Amino acid sequence: MTHPTRSLAARLCSRLAAACLALACTAGLAADAEPAAFNTRFAAIAFHDIVDSRGELDDDAVTTERLVAFFDWLRGNGWTAISLDDVERARRAEKPLPERAVLISFDDGYRSLYTRAYPLLQAYRMPAVAALVGDWLAAPSGATVRYGQVEVPRERFISWEQAREMQRSGLVEFALHTQSMHQEVLGNPQGNRLPAATTRRYDSGAGYESEAAFSARVRDDLARGQALLRRELGRAPRALAWPYGRYNAIGVREARSLGFSHLLTLDVAPADARRPLAIARYLPTFNPSLGELVLNLQPDPNELHPDRLTCLDPAVLWTGDAARDDERLGRLIERLRVLGLTAVVVDAVQRDAEGHVRAAWFPNRELPVAGDVLSRIAWQLQSRAGVEVHVRLPHRAALAALGRDAERVRRLYEDLGAMVPLSGWVLEGTAPPASLAFDDPAPLFGDATRVQRGWAHWVTRERRRAHLARLQAEGQPDALAWQLVAVLDAARPDMKLLWQSLPQLSGAAGPAPHPLAEASLVPTPLDWRGTGPADPRLTRWFTADVAPDAEALARAAQAFVRQGGVSLGWCPDEPFADRPQAADVAPAVSASTFPARR
Repeated sequence: MTHPTRSLAARLCSRLAAACLALACTAGLAADAEPAAFNTRFAAIAFHDIVDSRGELDDDAVTTERLVAFFDWLRGNGWTAISLDDVERARRAEKPLPERAVLISFDDGYRSLYTRAYPLLQAYRMPAVAALVGDWLAAPSGATVRYGQVEVPRERFISWEQAREMQRSGLVEFALHTQSMHQEVLGNPQGNRLPAATTRRYDSGAGYESEAAFSARVRDDLARGQALLRRELGRAPRALAWPYGRYNAIGVREARSLGFSHLLTLDVAPADARRPLAIARYLPTFNPSLGELVLNLQPDPNELHPDRLTCLDPAVLWTGDAARDDERLGRLIERLRVLGLTAVVVDAVQRDAEGHVRAAWFPNRELPVAGDVLSRIAWQLQSRAGVEVHVRLPHRAALAALGRDAERVRRLYEDLGAMVPLSGWVLEGTAPPASLAFDDPAPLFGDATRVQRGWAHWVTRERRRAHLARLQAEGQPDALAWQLVAVLDAARPDMKLLWQSLPQLSGAAGPAPHPLAEASLVPTPLDWRGTGPADPRLTRWFTADVAPDAEALARAAQAFVRQGGVSLGWCPDEPFADRPQAADVAPAVSASTFPARR
């Protein structure tokens, strides 16, 4: 097999030199940036398979040429590849990380780790972390292993001999990628298969896995993988990479109890040595360009993503007939694709005409179950329509329905987080905390001018956690809403918080964005006409008694965008009456064209 050479690297670097210089500036990496007094921040990247030709690419693979160009860019722009030892020394405040530090990792243990990546690591003298799946490497030569939904040859992955050789070099440290949880398990009665590390397994006879059984399954898997790597490599792994980046508080607890000290995620955030149990990594997909690789080394805390949202009541989907339900769900998904939406707000509970909560759309300990369909809806919309699913479960209405018993409400939200693969939660009608004296988080590489407003996901998560910690430290009784945020965040650490303000009168001044939420939904009449520039951090949530017609919604959307607005949505929506008409309104609202979705 032919390996890349430094002459190829040199040609690539020469050809891309001008682009590299421009990218260094746009990524906020100015040479005169002031370094932090004791830097603990770093970038981290999670590569998978490395292939020689575009014809061999899958969603997570990159070409050898692209990897060479990336390594050349790091070398030429003052970046230092670091090891977990460097991270640990910074965590202990023994030695700061370099100003531009990057942790390079490779997941899954593909054979290309040895044949393509390892020679490059040797040539550039760069350390890396490689995460191995126990079941895949434990299979004998000539066997096949289950990879996703297909059987692949055992030889697609490295051998133990190759792993030991790489470990002896001192350049590659091996992490566990779980023993058997890099797969999906049955997650609901409709047959969806969801990530094993975060899903309560469903059995048609026994029902759902209990929390205790789920916890024991996770612990057993990690212990078996830990023992396998200890036996084959002579040392137990200290790092664990969560499959698909999916994890929760139960998994973190079990990993810590087994001695894992570094947990690798796929969160969109800068990594920090002070948080070794949540090392966020950028996952390159679809063989990204060198420019995209570079820009993703530092998440931009001021970056705004144009969201397009609508709402969904599961009652319009669920009929009790499985075949009809699937047909209607398929029609909904096709409509969402035509509309070009990015997210759907789905009701988690069934309410009567007066707004009283009567039943839930997910299995739980506190309310009757109208239908166990929310998990199915959420997963299908995320995996097939490519949209985020934000769940609406009004905490005040839940409190009233459960006898004003806060503990019962907490149990209800625990079950929501455990049973539904949600993307976010809509917090309705709760005012921002009276006093927030937050300093914006320090920028990743010392450029203080880049972090001024800070509305990106990782910034607001840090603020939210700091706020909750402050309330606890001061011994203040926490508001129920913020307790529920913590409950859901433990179950779904990548969950977004959306704040829905009180309805806004036409022509009234808009509210300020919530400082602890990723998005602020502002209920607004369809005939709203703002004056002056629109706040790009506010999402206009056009509401009425009935779904808007396409022409009226298009006019409202176009007016909002002309004033500088970024994100918008509408509610209600009538998917099976096609109101608003998807084909007619899509040119005005689709995120596929504003800007192009990837």
